[in-house]
Amino acid sequence: MDRILILDNMTINQIAAGEVVERPASIIKELVENSIDAGASAITIEIRDGGTSFIRVTDNGKGMSPADARISFNRHATSKIESSKDLSNIVTLGFRGEALASIAAVTHMEMITRERDSMSGIQIINHGGHIVEDREIGCPEGTTIIAKNIFYNTPARLKFLKSPRTETAYISDLVGRFILAQPDISFKYINNGKMVYYSPGDKDLKHAALSVYGKDVIEQILPLEPIDTSVGVKLWGLLGKPSLARKNRSHQSFFVNRRYVKSKLLEEAIETAYKPYLTINQFPWIVLHIDIEPNRIDVNVHPTKTEIRFRDEDEISQIIQYHISAILEENPYIPTIKEDSFISFDINDVDEDNSQQLGVFPSIPMDRDKDDKTEYTTNTRPIEILRTKDYDYDTDRNSGDDNVIRNEPLPLKVIGTIFATYILVEGNQQCFLIDQHAAHERLVYERYKRMLENQAIITQQLLPPVVIEVTHAEHIIINESMDVFLSLGFDIESFGSRSFAIRGVPVILGTSNPREFFEELLYGAKELGQGSNYKLRTDDIIRMSCKKAIKAGDKLSDMEIVALLRDLMDKRIPMTCPHGRPIMISLTKMELERMFKRIQ
Repeated sequence: MDRILILDNMTINQIAAGEVVERPASIIKELVENSIDAGASAITIEIRDGGTSFIRVTDNGKGMSPADARISFNRHATSKIESSKDLSNIVTLGFRGEALASIAAVTHMEMITRERDSMSGIQIINHGGHIVEDREIGCPEGTTIIAKNIFYNTPARLKFLKSPRTETAYISDLVGRFILAQPDISFKYINNGKMVYYSPGDKDLKHAALSVYGKDVIEQILPLEPIDTSVGVKLWGLLGKPSLARKNRSHQSFFVNRRYVKSKLLEEAIETAYKPYLTINQFPWIVLHIDIEPNRIDVNVHPTKTEIRFRDEDEISQIIQYHISAILEENPYIPTIKEDSFISFDINDVDEDNSQQLGVFPSIPMDRDKDDKTEYTTNTRPIEILRTKDYDYDTDRNSGDDNVIRNEPLPLKVIGTIFATYILVEGNQQCFLIDQHAAHERLVYERYKRMLENQAIITQQLLPPVVIEVTHAEHIIINESMDVFLSLGFDIESFGSRSFAIRGVPVILGTSNPREFFEELLYGAKELGQGSNYKLRTDDIIRMSCKKAIKAGDKLSDMEIVALLRDLMDKRIPMTCPHGRPIMISLTKMELERMFKRIQ
C-alpha cells in the first residue's frame, strides 16, 4: 500500500508558518523588518489584546507595485536575494521570502500599499492563504498591513498563546529592541489605543534609549563612541554603569548590522569585560552595535534570524573585551550615599539605657565640669595624603618604609577607621568611606596581575613540600594544565599514581594553607578547555588576592592607605574589588548638610 503523499499547499503553508509565526510578536518582527528593508523613516505599530485580535504595521517606505504586492503572498517570493550566491552577502533584515505567506496562512490579513510616484495603490485581502479581494485604492505612499484573528484556523496553536498581558510584554520588548537597533527611524507603538513608545528617529542612540528606558537609566550610562578597529569591525552603543546591573540578561541588547541577535559569544565577552566591576549573579546593562562585513557572518542559521555565526569568533570576542574594558577603566564608578539611606528618629524617643541596642552613639556628658580632664576620643589619626611619584606598592606591606610619603600634596586626609573595617577620608567638599578589605584585595590583585603580564612570578619553596592526592579526572587536569600552574608560580611534580607534591607556591600567597588553596585552584580548573588559559588565570588571580588581602577587623597600615588613595586618584585601578564589590562610597558636604537640615 502506498503511504507517501504530497501535502497540499494549505498544509505546507501552515507548517511553514509554524517556523516563522510563533506568537503575535513574531508577526510584528517580520512586518517591521520588511518596513525597514523598504527604507521607511517612520513606522507605527498598533496592537489590541496582546496582538491576538489585531495588529497593524504602517510605514512610509517605498511601497510595492500591484504586481509585486500580489506575488508577495507566495512562499519564497522576495526582492532581497536572487540566488544562493547572495546568501553570503546579506545586507537586509529579511531574505527568505516566507514572512507574508506564513502570516497570511494563519490570519485574516489585509495589505494596502502604494509605490512611490504612483497615482494609486492596491488593497489585497487574504484569509488563510487565499486572496478574497484585490482592488485599486487611494492611499499614502508606503505599506500598511493588518493581521486579525491570529491562528483562527489552527485552534490547537491558539491554545498555546499566553494571556494578552504576557503577549503584550513580548511585543513591547521586541519594539524596544527595534527602537535601539534603528535610532534613525521614528517608531510609534500603540497598545489598545494608548501610546507606549515614541522615538524621534533623530539618529541619536541616547534619545532612542530614553524612549525605551526613561531618564533614570539614561543618567547611568556611558556612551560607546564609534570605534573603527583595525580589522574592519566597528563598535558603538551605550554601556551601563555598575549601578545598572540586573539579575538577568533582559537588559542586554546586541545588534549586528542593525539586526537584533542573541549570542552566547557576545554575552560572555561583555560579562568578561564587566567582571571586575560586578558581583556574582549580576549582569551588565548594555546596548552594543557591531558593524561588520556581511561575508564575515552567517545569518542563515534559523528562520527567526536572531541567531548568527561569526567567521572569526575569537577575534570578535577579544575586540569587544579590550575596548569595553578600556572604557570602564577610564570611567571609574564610585557609589554615592543617598539621603534616603538614613533612618530618621527622634532623639527624645531613645531610651538611654537601651541606646546601644538601638544603635545610638554612647552618650557623652554634656554638663561636665570645665576642669574635668577626662578624654572622650574616637579612633582617628589625621594624616595628610601626599602624591608619591615613585612609590611602588609592590613593596612588602610590613616593610614600614613610610619615607615614600612625600612630594606634591593632595587635598585628602585620613580621619580614622570605623568598626575596624572602613577607612574615613576627608576631601575637598566630600568625604569617602573605603572598605579596607576590598581596597587591599584590589592592590594585591593588581600587583599579581602585573607580575603575570611581565612574567615576573616569584616562587617560594615549601619545606617540607605539601603532598595532595587527587581523583583520576583531577590528575588529568593537572597534567594537561601543568604549564598554566607553573606560569602561576606553582612548583608541582608527580608523586605517585594519583598524587602530586607541591614544592613551591607564588610568594604573594605566603605559606598559609597551600593545600586548601591549591585544591581551590584545582576546582576552578575543572572547566579548563583548549584555549581557555586566560580565563583560568584571571579566576586564580581573584582567588589569590582574596586569600592574601587584609580582612575586616585587621589593621591596614597608613602607607597602604596612602598608596591606595594615590592610585585611585591617578585612576590606575578600578573602584571595585576583583569580585565587583565597591571599594569606596562618597558623601558630599552639601548632602551631609541637607541630612542635618542645615540647608534646604
